[in-house]
Amino acid sequence: MKSITKHINRLYLDPNNYRFIDKPEYKKVPDRLMTIPSVQKRTRFLLTGKKNEYIQDLIASFKENGFLRLNQIQVRELPDDKFMVSEGNRRIATLKYLYEEWKEKGADIGKLTEASFKSVPAVLHSGESLIVMGLDHITGKRKWSPLSQAQFIDDLINEHQMIEDEICAALGISKTALRRARRSISLINRYKQGDYGDQFTSSMYSIFEEIIKRTEIKKWLNWNDVEMRPENLSNEERIFSWISKDENIEWNEAGEEISREIKEPIITKSAEIRELSKYISEPAAIDRMEAGQSITEGFVFSDAVGKSKFLSSLDNLKNNISTVFNFSEYMESEHFEDIKNLKAKIEKLLPQEDHHISPQTGLAPLFQENLSTRLSEITIRRYRKLQRLQIRHLNRINIFAGKNNSGKTSLLEAVYLLSQLNDINALIELERHRGKFGEMFHSRWLARNVNETLRISGKTGDAEVSVSFVPRQTTAQIDKSGYISSIVAEADIDGTALKSRAHLFSNKEPEIFYQKSSLLCHAALTSPYRYNEGLLRKAHAVAVRERSVDDIIRFIRETVDPSLNRIEMVNIEGENRFYVHTDTFDYSFDMTKYGEGVQRVFEIALLMSYCRNGILCIDEFESAIHKSLLVDFSRFVHQLSEHFNVQVFLTTHSKECIDAFIENQYKNEDITAFALRETAEGTVESKYVKGKRLEKLIEIINVDIRG
Repeated sequence: MKSITKHINRLYLDPNNYRFIDKPEYKKVPDRLMTIPSVQKRTRFLLTGKKNEYIQDLIASFKENGFLRLNQIQVRELPDDKFMVSEGNRRIATLKYLYEEWKEKGADIGKLTEASFKSVPAVLHSGESLIVMGLDHITGKRKWSPLSQAQFIDDLINEHQMIEDEICAALGISKTALRRARRSISLINRYKQGDYGDQFTSSMYSIFEEIIKRTEIKKWLNWNDVEMRPENLSNEERIFSWISKDENIEWNEAGEEISREIKEPIITKSAEIRELSKYISEPAAIDRMEAGQSITEGFVFSDAVGKSKFLSSLDNLKNNISTVFNFSEYMESEHFEDIKNLKAKIEKLLPQEDHHISPQTGLAPLFQENLSTRLSEITIRRYRKLQRLQIRHLNRINIFAGKNNSGKTSLLEAVYLLSQLNDINALIELERHRGKFGEMFHSRWLARNVNETLRISGKTGDAEVSVSFVPRQTTAQIDKSGYISSIVAEADIDGTALKSRAHLFSNKEPEIFYQKSSLLCHAALTSPYRYNEGLLRKAHAVAVRERSVDDIIRFIRETVDPSLNRIEMVNIEGENRFYVHTDTFDYSFDMTKYGEGVQRVFEIALLMSYCRNGILCIDEFESAIHKSLLVDFSRFVHQLSEHFNVQVFLTTHSKECIDAFIENQYKNEDITAFALRETAEGTVESKYVKGKRLEKLIEIINVDIRG
């Protein structure tokens, strides 16, 4: 390296200093413009700050100690006896400031002298000096940011024609790290050239680096390592959109803007890229992530993630069982019950001889797009208070009104059981909710409540459908320890028989066996007194896939809270929760803190899309919903039921609820209202009014159909 001394005015600050790459205002300057005054002024501002706040330490040091030669000033030669500073720009900027202060204002410059400005020591730039710079700022103590380091490495190859092995040996870095840096810079440059380029900040470097690190994502991008670019340009644009803000603007026919929506990036952290890589090859999971604007949405919907969790849990189970065996000498009698319960649960995972465990195999759901296939009537025998109740003239929207304890909820449960046919789990889950049981179900409760045959039948189109639950004592060869009784579920769809059975025990969960199983249709039962996290998770997945979540959010925004931005499902310590984002707050919060009315609206609307071509049973429809919202919400539910071809059964003891469905003036012919009342003999009977007649009676006579 050749040593030289030059006047401070012959030394020019480098506008392409690697320190500047992190700054939003940085723009690469071509060589021919580097020395012009405006560029030098801007470069000096970046180095010193508006009020020299970035160089106060150097100003004090130079005045106190003079210009010490602790670190070399490295320069490269330009035409006309000019020199561009490669290393030491901050010190030269400080020296220029002090020179101007001394020359123009006669300011005190401490131990500096005129010679300090006339003969500034430097060394001419060479390949060796580049390496020294790299050692100082990449592997040394004065490290640049990761983005600056990567850009420097890329420049060594592209601008200084150094080869990979030479760089790795000189800087002490691996070839893997070198190539990762180059790939990251290449992808960043492509991003900057695209539609979202103005959004790039240095903090995003880790995201691009993580994209390049993930083999699954590189494969999805069809990455070409020779040309350092993706060949799948569609996927490249897609992933760029996930890390960027987007703006949707709606215009009217006159070309005027009527709405503007800013969508925040789906991905803001490198850790989210790692999560994305787990399901990047699953189109359904990716679609859900995009629709829900959340990495977690795709994660929940991913088959690969689910399988991975299962296998991981299975490995943990095997390891834990081995540990229990190894330390079994510490087992005491109080642990026997826990082990028996675990054994019972594990046995449920295994298929039994000549039986199927899955309740959703076999026949496809009976309901199709044809609206005539919905239930037209239902008969219930011996289900709770409903000893013999026949209801005809069922419609798309069926409202059941009545006083408390008139059998409204039991009727909804019966409709739901009919839709699930011989899936005996449906009966168990209803009883679990009724008895408010936790994880361990008390089978004696079920045995007491199903102590005689209950039967539910109905008609759908030209087909007849029925299901019976019959209590019995089994003759099968089973372990009778703790055995109470059995329940046999027998379903029939227009002559096709389906059968299953459950053995009830006092010391473990029921054992369930299927010979053949099917569903009448997709169905759900929702109540303000029940929270079914598993059902809502599945319903949310369907709503995201069907892209109906946006309609739900729009309805809430228009009728309840204009500040609502989005609602997303997030996983917090293994539990899925709905979190709300609004324009009012700069943070999200759990939906349970947002108001019961919005929760109820969101839940019912989600379940509507989940029950496409099926049945939705809604207990106490008006619960938590303000009466001022009932008309709009009833219309929204009616429209959703039509859009998704869902037959709705709902209960109420509020006349305002019935009024709302009529007052919304949306296809009143689709509505039938039933009054349930208890007779003197203790049985339940119903009467019905429908369509125009219902509208006329309510408007003119103000009939209270609640009985």
